[in-house]
Parts: sequence; C-alpha cells; structure tokens
Amino acid sequence: MNEGIEPERKVPGQVVTYETRLEKFNEWCHRRPLVSVDEDRRRRAYTCASKSGLSKVEKAAFYLHELTGCDGLEFVAFSNARLNKPVTLTGDVVLMPCFLPEIEGSTLGDPLVDATSRMATAARYIYDGWVPILKWDTETVRQTVRNVGEALSLLALYGRTHFDWEPKYPFFKEPSSSFKVADAHLSDLETIAKLLEPLHEKDRVAIYRSLAWLSQGIRLNEPEPHFLCCILAIESLATYIEKQDDATSPLANLRTGTLSEIEKRAECERCIRDTLAKFLDKDAEEAIKRAYFDCVVSITQRLKRHLASVFAPDKEPVEIFYKKVKRKHLYDLRSHIGHGTADPLDKLAREQIANRVWDAEKIARLYIIRVLQKALGAPALGQLITASASLPLQNAIFSSENMYKGPTHMAFIYC
Repeated sequence: MNEGIEPERKVPGQVVTYETRLEKFNEWCHRRPLVSVDEDRRRRAYTCASKSGLSKVEKAAFYLHELTGCDGLEFVAFSNARLNKPVTLTGDVVLMPCFLPEIEGSTLGDPLVDATSRMATAARYIYDGWVPILKWDTETVRQTVRNVGEALSLLALYGRTHFDWEPKYPFFKEPSSSFKVADAHLSDLETIAKLLEPLHEKDRVAIYRSLAWLSQGIRLNEPEPHFLCCILAIESLATYIEKQDDATSPLANLRTGTLSEIEKRAECERCIRDTLAKFLDKDAEEAIKRAYFDCVVSITQRLKRHLASVFAPDKEPVEIFYKKVKRKHLYDLRSHIGHGTADPLDKLAREQIANRVWDAEKIARLYIIRVLQKALGAPALGQLITASASLPLQNAIFSSENMYKGPTHMAFIYC
C-alpha cells in the first residue's frame, strides 16, 4: 500500500490532483453526468456492454470506456476503514477519500464538513476508486475487475474492516423500491401471530427462526449471503419438521420420513449403489459427493421429498427450486457457497448466484406460508406488498452537462 499526497480540500469544489498513467473521466471525488450527442458512440457502447458472458462490473467498464474514452474503471467504495490519504493498493488500485481528513477548524456550514461528520457517525466512509485498464479485451478487463476485489479484501487482515464497491457508472442499475404496507397486510400478520402463540416453544422457535433467516436475507445487498439466508429459511424449518418426534405437534403432520431404521438403511444402501453405478466411471469425485449427500446424509433427497409434500398439489415451486441453470439448481448453489467452492471474487460466479436470488427468496416465502397454512390452518394471504420503483436519474445520458447541473461531489451523492 502506497500513500499518495495529503488531500487539502477546504471546500467541496477543490479537488486534489493525482498523477495517473491513463485518462480518467472524472476529476477526483467528482461524478460528472454522462454526456453524449454522438449516436454512433452510444450505440457502440451499448453493443459492447451487451456482450454475453460479462459480469455487471465488466459491462460497466466497457460501457464507460466506449462512451467516454475513459481508459480504466472508475468505482465508488464504501468502508468502515478510514484512510485519510489517497493510497495505491496492489494491482494499481487507487482509493481517494471523499471526505475531509480533519474537520477541526473547518468552516461551519460547509456541506463537506457535514458529509464528513455523517460518514464518521455511520462508520461508512466513501472513496473514489480508480484502476487503469491497459488493454480492452475481455480477459484483461476481467482480471482488472478481479484485482479490485482482491486488493480490497486484503484489508480484512487488519481487523474487522470491510469494503463494498460498485462501478460509478453501471451499465444498468436496478431502481430502488419502497413498499407500502396496508391494513389488510397487518390484519393477516396479526392472525398468524395468534396462531403461533399456543404452539409448543420448540415449534414456535423453529418457525420464527425460519422467518428470521428470510428477513435477514432480504436486508442484505450481497448476493451470496442473501441467497444463502433464503435457502436456510427453507432448510432449517424443513429439517426441524422431518426430525420432529413429537406426534402431538401440528408440524409432525408434514413429515415425510416414516421409514423404520432397517428400511432407512436398505434405502441408503440402494441409493449408494445406484449413484455409484451412474457416476463412478464418469467422475469419481462427483460420484462420492453425490453418494454422501444424496444417500448417507440424504439432505438433498429428504428436502426434495419434503418440498414436494408441502407444496402438493402445486408442482411449480419444486420445479423452480430444482431447475438447473448452467448445470446447477438452487441447492447446488447453496452447497457451493456453504462448502467454500463458490469464488466470492469471481464476478461471473457471483452473478450466477445473483440471477437466482429472487427464485430462492420467492420460494422461501411461499414455503413458510404453505407450512403455516397446512399445519396451523392459517388463512391464504392477500396480495403481496407492492413496490414503488424510483429510477436513478444520474444514470441517464444527457446532451449537456448543464442538464444535470454539472459535476457533483461524491460525498453528496453517496453519503
């Protein structure tokens, strides 16, 4: 890590100069509007960023390059680590703090003083990030994007410091949403809460634990933990129900495992033989994995039987759960994340998970609802809470910077 020059920003408009080998689109800590009157350039940027096989960040890099001529990736980083000076990390990744190093002695009423104070209070500091891209082919861009993730992840070795980051100009940014809760929703939830009150404590905890996993997943931005929490919402409750030995529990009626110990052993041995016969000659490692997880531990098969029973007669949720996209269904992805074989720095692998987050969340929510309906007689819920989308204007392309009031200090955009 190399320290740069000391930023001396007294007012929001003052920007530190920093030597770079390749041209940036923005001055440090500024975000200009995207401006283009060249229709051919805009079409070329769109076509280049639309190539299949690119991650969202890779698309953003190509998009900005083709549209503006920027020879690198500009990004914004958020961290609980405070770096008062610009630094160059491994891989030529540069971070420029978008806040004042000190606010003592600064002018009261200065908007940047207020933004710096808010960052300190929230322990969420904003950085202008830059990494040059020397060659505009897919492999070089992909490796450069990976360099950013690797450089920022190293800081975790110094304690509980973490970095989130995103391209400053995404090729496509999903709109943010707000949700309006109606009286009918609250009435349904009150009914469910009353049905849960008389349950045995173990049953009640199992259901609320499942809801907690779902709730935790929804609030997370990163695709891997969001996805994993949603699958755990299903898996935790399904495992509890299948291992439930209290015949008086209303959840026991949803069990599918009714075999004796002798029958279970015979079923396990048959499953192992069939699995090895099918996969051993093709892929010995895959054969052993499948035999263990499908037959010995039998998590996969048990969950599949359980979901089919809970969702019956509706087959669609189970089909979605086990639909293979790029040779992996939802539980395969869960295993890759949980067992550490999913690379959190591989943007394409992350997007494969991100593309199926909504499936996992939707099925987790529907699964819990079906359990409540079948085990407790909960009423069918009304329409789900609808979202109101808010499109980010700063991602539009203007014909003049004056249409968007020119460059804006990043502290005021992202704070």
